[in-house]
Amino acid sequence: MLTNDDKRFFDEEKSLHEEKYLAGTNPRQQSGFGRDERDWERFRRPVAAPVEKDGTFLDVGCANGLLMESVVCWAAERGHSIEPYGLDISEKLAEIARQRLPPWRDRIFIGNALLWEPPSTFDFVRTEMVYVPNRRRQEYLERLLERVVAPGGRLIVCSYGSSRPEGARAESLVEEIQDWGLPVDGIHDVVSAEHGFVITRVISVAR
Repeated sequence: MLTNDDKRFFDEEKSLHEEKYLAGTNPRQQSGFGRDERDWERFRRPVAAPVEKDGTFLDVGCANGLLMESVVCWAAERGHSIEPYGLDISEKLAEIARQRLPPWRDRIFIGNALLWEPPSTFDFVRTEMVYVPNRRRQEYLERLLERVVAPGGRLIVCSYGSSRPEGARAESLVEEIQDWGLPVDGIHDVVSAEHGFVITRVISVAR
């Protein structure tokens, strides 16, 4: 159930993301990433690090589908076959993903992940805690683990910062997730060689 504050949060987030992503002129920008292809691979490849077997992969907050598409390629380089799926709260962004990736069109879902009931469970589920209000973060991760991640699978929690010195840092997340009693079984970081802070943090939680 969503409160009025929750509804306002999701409406604002949806509007902000649509405005920013739909203005993009290349697939990376339409996925919320403003740098070049080389940096995309450097800063997003760790998302595939917890994928250590064949299976299904759900990208919660998939936008135009570029990340799920990339994870399929990165996992294949390590010998793993991945069947990708996506979920986004924005009908407009989901439609871009469907147009970009026709073979996977029927695998792109529209919905609010805090309420969404999946058609099946998935071996790997990627998300970010910024997708929900702060007070509902624990509930959100617990719900994904219980209802969306398959037994023996992994929840992949990501936090992205900026490579600019004045930009936002990736959130630590580890202690917060562990304090909730969730079993963190992997941490994968990209650290700025120039400034020494974490730009990308990927945490895997075992189901």
